Amino acid sequence: MCGQLSVAVTGEPSGVYACSCKSCQRGSGSVFSYAAVYPISAMSVSGEHKAYRYTSDSGRWVEGHFCPTCGANVFSLLEIQPDDVAIAVGCFADASFAPPSILCWASRRHEWLKVPGSTQLLDTQPE
Repeated sequence: MCGQLSVAVTGEPSGVYACSCKSCQRGSGSVFSYAAVYPISAMSVSGEHKAYRYTSDSGRWVEGHFCPTCGANVFSLLEIQPDDVAIAVGCFADASFAPPSILCWASRRHEWLKVPGSTQLLDTQPE
């Protein structure tokens, strides 16, 4: 948000997802998170960042990396995908970014949340 921390990626994401688990709701300050997955090797980071590791609703760890100046969540490392990085789609500031192909923890979404018909709804999260 403030520009102090930024990431750059090469190539297309291997996936785009949203998640309505309670951890993502709290961490995003919204009713879901929305991220694009890239190989870690495709990402470069510029600027200082801090990390916060927590246990997600699935029981696995997630490590969110955020800007210590403005607090914006920028990217996350996930125990379930050790070679990948999940970058918050909002950081791209691109209204034409692909919609999520999956909504994880759809069982915990707010009732009013409607998703594109092409989005697969998962009650929990993929193994």
